[in-house]
Amino acid sequence: MNTKRTIFGILLTLFLTGAHADACFDLYQLTDYQHAVEPGTEVDAAGNVPRHCLVRGVINRAIRFEVRLPLENWNGQFLMLGTGGSSGVIADTRGVLVMGFAASSTDTGHQGIGLEFAEQPEAALDYAFRGVHLAALTSKKIIQRFYDKKISASFYGGCSNGGRQGLIEATRFPGDFDGIVAVAPAFKPIAHGTNWNTMVYRAQQAGPLTADHIQLLDDTSRKSCDALDGVEDGIINDPRQCTKAHYDPTRLLCSKKEDQDPTTCLTPAQLNTVQQHYRGVVDAEGRMISPPLMPGNESGSSWPMWALTGFQNPETGEALMESISQLGAEYHLRSWVYRDQNYDPSTFDILADQHGLGRASAVLDVNTTDYGVFRERGGKVLVVQGWNDYPVRPGGVIEYLAQVEAANGGPERTREFFRLFMVPGMGHCGGGPGAHVFDYVSPLVNWVVEGDAPEELIGGRADGAFTRKHCVFPAIASYQGGNENDAASFRCEAALK
Repeated sequence: MNTKRTIFGILLTLFLTGAHADACFDLYQLTDYQHAVEPGTEVDAAGNVPRHCLVRGVINRAIRFEVRLPLENWNGQFLMLGTGGSSGVIADTRGVLVMGFAASSTDTGHQGIGLEFAEQPEAALDYAFRGVHLAALTSKKIIQRFYDKKISASFYGGCSNGGRQGLIEATRFPGDFDGIVAVAPAFKPIAHGTNWNTMVYRAQQAGPLTADHIQLLDDTSRKSCDALDGVEDGIINDPRQCTKAHYDPTRLLCSKKEDQDPTTCLTPAQLNTVQQHYRGVVDAEGRMISPPLMPGNESGSSWPMWALTGFQNPETGEALMESISQLGAEYHLRSWVYRDQNYDPSTFDILADQHGLGRASAVLDVNTTDYGVFRERGGKVLVVQGWNDYPVRPGGVIEYLAQVEAANGGPERTREFFRLFMVPGMGHCGGGPGAHVFDYVSPLVNWVVEGDAPEELIGGRADGAFTRKHCVFPAIASYQGGNENDAASFRCEAALK
């Protein structure tokens, strides 16, 4: 026997075995001209977060991503988390590891929550749609390499801009995910957002409201309409029932008494600002351009944060001298619509310049109801929307559902793959007095994997005060008697009694 060859063979075997012994570290081997992947590192268990492999990387030199892979008890599934606002950060995915998912997220191609990235054409498109798509494909490669198994099902979850990302994925890249949950989806940041924000800051300039006035509206609307569902719980169950017959802001007009507290009433100019909020942006023929705010929980809907000045810049801690609505309108008009940093937003004519929004809307907005390929693949979409959302007013989401139904065979056929749940008292992505704390993911997984379509979601408050049923729209939870704080005392019905 040739001793030298035997020893060489043993050493070669050991070398090759050692080179692939650390599956986490070796994920860097997926690096190529499109992906730069770091060697993976093992992260020890902490609290309820299990031990896992963490790998970071960059796609196309700018799209950063993270993938976390449980070292034990992987459920065979992949869950990607989206990011809100201007993105620029990677979502913390550690929490979903508890459920057994391999998880990932991306900053979509720029760092920080600043808005300058939109001036760079490639970065703008990465944010609009490409970043999530490429990160999803790369994440899948990493997961399947690490486990040496195919992924059994892929899911996506996101809120606000993250919800928009989810609907973009379903319509533009229908093969990326099997199930998508979109919470408060900001699906028309140009068509709805630009017009709304422009209206808001102009109305606020003409008839400025204070936080006290918005609280006055909040108190009055809930006092007028809270009990319409038979339960006084600080929530307007269905704000569409809170009609002018119940809640009329004109009754808040200031009298001519000199000693009247100006924070307890509205001037005619302030009333006009309020009425524009409840009317929305409409064209000369009365057609809706951007949907209105619904009555109820005005102060908790983030109206003050969006419309008033003085809120802190989250990056610098400095007080904003302009409202978020004004900044948002200026940003969209200068960076996305006209691509001119010298553009004067005061010249924008909401009714005359709608055609100018077209190109930017085509890039950013969800302007299609074509879910055909996604549906044929067995895909499911779960949309969750708060009735008290300010930046994503619920009327727009409800209108979009009607459009999806019209394009997909009607309400019954649409519910086979697309369901909307409206949450009373919930603000943007959560918050507010409603039962807005619940598990969005498990019902989606059960729908995709088991075919068990969710008929209701049980939500609670963070303080544990009560639980409620949330129903597939248009059904609403109707009180049946008994313990008002228990979801079991409510039943999903077509309309309030």
